[in-house]
Amino acid sequence: MTLFSMLSFRYQWEEIVKDFKLEDINGTIDNLEYFIKNGAKGNRFRNNFNEAMNLAETIVYHYGLMEPLGKKLER
Repeated sequence: MTLFSMLSFRYQWEEIVKDFKLEDINGTIDNLEYFIKNGAKGNRFRNNFNEAMNLAETIVYHYGLMEPLGKKLER
């Protein structure tokens, strides 16, 4: 996945969750991981929740692939 794709997915995720009940809607890896673990609480019935979850899982998965290759992005 390209950096452009990851940034595009991050923007899409931030736009979807801007009205969700979350402590922080910035698309950092830590916030995406928090959303994956706890985002369903109070949000699972909101519009586009499944899309937001898929985007978060995709970004975190591909970020995890980059770390072992020495391509770690700053957190």
